[in-house]
Amino acid sequence: MATDLISGTTRAHMREISAHLGPSRLRPCWDGSGFTPGPAKDTSGGGGKNLFSSYVDHISWSDPDQVSRALGVFESMLRVYRTVVESSYGTEDETPQQRWAKKLEKARREFEYDGYQITDRLRIFGSAESRPDHEMTDAQLYAEALRLLRHARNQMERLPSTTREKPEPEIRDVLLVALGAAFAGRCTAESQNGEGKTDLLLRIGDRNVLVGECKIWRGSTKFREEDIPQLLGYCTRYDRYAVIPLFIRQARPEEIVDKAAKELAEHPRCVFAADPDHEGRQYTFVFRSLSATPWDVEVALIPFVIE
Repeated sequence: MATDLISGTTRAHMREISAHLGPSRLRPCWDGSGFTPGPAKDTSGGGGKNLFSSYVDHISWSDPDQVSRALGVFESMLRVYRTVVESSYGTEDETPQQRWAKKLEKARREFEYDGYQITDRLRIFGSAESRPDHEMTDAQLYAEALRLLRHARNQMERLPSTTREKPEPEIRDVLLVALGAAFAGRCTAESQNGEGKTDLLLRIGDRNVLVGECKIWRGSTKFREEDIPQLLGYCTRYDRYAVIPLFIRQARPEEIVDKAAKELAEHPRCVFAADPDHEGRQYTFVFRSLSATPWDVEVALIPFVIE
């Protein structure tokens, strides 16, 4: 009998984690993985566990290709789990980072028994193993794109001449260059998708892994009534990841960031709002579509303080 490359104990640990994510945050982790859900053999537990089992119970755990793709899903789950853990309430003498470190250590011990290591960036590798970028899941590609946008933002803020007195399309083009260079030209601007042409569209193969709409802050009302609906209108039922690079030229930008985050969190279609991460310079939300068969879209807010 073939040996499972990921033990039942380790899979059970990830199933426990799925209970903390729930279906709305767990489903995007499986999207784009190539797995199809089926009847769950283990129906104990809540919605997150049942959804997890509907996929995991139909994976051949002795097949290296299937295991490699499943590890990509587990990486996505850990990234979402980190956000959940760090935004949850803990003891007064424990920081969110300390709380997460304890949870991560438990996961690392489970995977070590199977011969795998979890890196600080939440990549899971066996000994002398790596997975090429083209095997990354949509969630991994989205996380990498957001990382590049944050680095571009930091560099633009260090070099104010790149944005001084420039209109939004020209600032957008700087981000297009950064994403296009990293993803071999597969990020385009003003691309038709959904109800119009979105500012940034990262398409890998036949999948959109990031829909982006750049905005210059024009006040809470404009942001709530025009900017947010515009981005959601560009997301089709196959799009699960979006970003709003928000360009802020006004004084006291921290107050504007708080207003923008508040508008997103209090939007009637928002079903989840995480605490800011990456040193408070990225905000994550989950929005539910208006469709009769709704889907969830993860929306990142990345503020840019520009000249």
